[in-house]
Amino acid sequence: MKMKWNPWPWALTAWFIFLIGVCIWFVIKSMGMNHDLVSSDYYAEGLQHDTHQAALARTRNLENPPRIQLDFPQNRLIVFLPSDVKGAVLNLYRPSDARLDLKYALQDGVPSVLSTLDLYPGMWQAKISWQNDGQDYYFQQDLFIQ
Repeated sequence: MKMKWNPWPWALTAWFIFLIGVCIWFVIKSMGMNHDLVSSDYYAEGLQHDTHQAALARTRNLENPPRIQLDFPQNRLIVFLPSDVKGAVLNLYRPSDARLDLKYALQDGVPSVLSTLDLYPGMWQAKISWQNDGQDYYFQQDLFIQ
């Protein structure tokens, strides 16, 4: 009696080899991914969450809160701060590529004007921080550069 050839053992073996190959490919691919969306010191930032929220609340309660205006025709960014702010710092954070992040010291008492020519088009987060009378203040606004 001659046995009939059964393809199932070979098909199942090929299927499992394929699945293992796909899993290995995903692991290799994920190891080479860029993880810029995660801050390098996220744990320390998490510990400062309450302080950060209090600074945001103080900034929202200001009579004349900061604002950022994009002037597309002249390729500039204008930062307006309350008149009593001294030593403010602007961090331009690029969520998609941390290597493009920029930091600027803002002028005291007058609007700061920055060029947008050196900024890549796309989404940026503008983060302004300063201290006044021993209190921290923080302002954040999303910007879309064309």
